[in-house]
Amino acid sequence: MNPPIRFGTDGVRGMAGEWPITDEGAFRIGQGIANWTDGGRVFVGRDTRESGPSLQAALTRGIIRGGAVAVDLGVLPTAAVSAAVAADGLALAGVMLTASHNPWADNGIKVLASDGGKPAETTSLTQYFEAPSVCSGGSSEQHPNPLGPWLAALPSVDLRGRRILLDGAHGAGHRAALQALQAMGATVSTVGCAPNGQNINAGVGAMCPPTDLQGCDFGICLDGDADRLVMLDPTHGALDGDDLLWMLAQTLDGPVVGTVMSNGGLEAALNGRLVRTGVGDALVHAEMQRLGAHLGGEPSGHIMLTGGLPTSDGLYTALRVLQVADGGPLPVGGWTRWPQTTRNVRHVQVDLSLGAISEAESAGHRVLVRASGTEPLVRVMVEGPQCDTWARAIADALPRHEA
Repeated sequence: MNPPIRFGTDGVRGMAGEWPITDEGAFRIGQGIANWTDGGRVFVGRDTRESGPSLQAALTRGIIRGGAVAVDLGVLPTAAVSAAVAADGLALAGVMLTASHNPWADNGIKVLASDGGKPAETTSLTQYFEAPSVCSGGSSEQHPNPLGPWLAALPSVDLRGRRILLDGAHGAGHRAALQALQAMGATVSTVGCAPNGQNINAGVGAMCPPTDLQGCDFGICLDGDADRLVMLDPTHGALDGDDLLWMLAQTLDGPVVGTVMSNGGLEAALNGRLVRTGVGDALVHAEMQRLGAHLGGEPSGHIMLTGGLPTSDGLYTALRVLQVADGGPLPVGGWTRWPQTTRNVRHVQVDLSLGAISEAESAGHRVLVRASGTEPLVRVMVEGPQCDTWARAIADALPRHEA
């Protein structure tokens, strides 16, 4: 008997071949999604992982079994699935098979609502996974122009004369991003654009940006499903989500929504504009809606802009930054990053009563210890002048999982 299927921070994610990231699990999820949409059109995309085709085939069989229409989009960014769903008018859901920034052996299933965004709540969806119904009328088809709505939604930027290094993380956006940048006139050099099913995120992309710009003016580094962005600048090096928020905030008024992970130096530089929320782009988006904010994001490079795509998109964000630059260098200067470090610790449990945590806080450090919502590990973040030492002490003190 398999355990119930539960959604985490970003759908369901785990090791491919282990429940529910199996053909049986994907079939059941597909059938449940079909019931949830009451037999509507469900758009399905995937990244470049080796397990993707088999999981997509099983998911599609489940969608058909549940009486819905599975529309195949192929390999493309998560945001392109969002854009296709939102533009269709008849699509009731979207699915992206991806484990985002995780290693190739993992995979996952993200579900998108009829507006292309993430569902506000998933209880009404996941209840269908327990006992999905068999319905008639299901079918499958190919989408005639999967990238069309995404390309149409990208900002129009004149990139003639610009030399760009594109790192596609061997992932879902490697071909689409190259196509878009070249269409805008850029001269593009590529790394991480030769997926083989097992090299996604492996020493490339937003998780491991290159140190050599290869003579380019700047770099655009995506992650496995192309929703994260790290940019490369010849002077300042790798620019994360905090840098991106700073640059975009220069031309946008009002509050800027960050998370508890956002750097204190950014908060100081924004002079009261930064509003923190919990980790996860869904929480950032909810806070943006509550405040009427135009801009929000996470240090990981998930950035959301009002009026943009329904879900965060690395290339969209990069193009908005280039609009701010207006043909000049990236406007990254103007804020000072405070010392901050994060340690990822496996096989431990969260214990907020640790003496090491209170001691670090008493010494003037900001501390955050939390379980990851996307990987089986605990993240320890410490901000302050001795952050490395305190992060190591806290990580070493965390209780081990019982055997």
